Amino acid sequence: MNIITQLPRYSDGEVNRALIREIMTGMELKKQIENKKEIEAAEQAKQYKDVKAMKGLGRCVGVIPEWEFYRMQQKYGHAEIHSKGFMKYFQKAFPHLSPNKL
Repeated sequence: MNIITQLPRYSDGEVNRALIREIMTGMELKKQIENKKEIEAAEQAKQYKDVKAMKGLGRCVGVIPEWEFYRMQQKYGHAEIHSKGFMKYFQKAFPHLSPNKL
């Protein structure tokens, strides 16, 4: 039986480099996922272009990726995200995600 008396030690520099590498690759992965979700939302918005109304829902005026919608709703509140002013801003800022005008 081998008894481990010493654990491997890492220098502060090694730990710092590993932490920085993990943060940077995590940020890059998050950006790639965000871009993919935005492309998917734009494709979905193209499907709703010039569709007058969806049964029970009305006309689609904006497609927001779910992660972005929940993040904005948590930050700004339900009333602000669903306001007419916000939708006008959203349609100006993201025309590729806005299939129909208000």
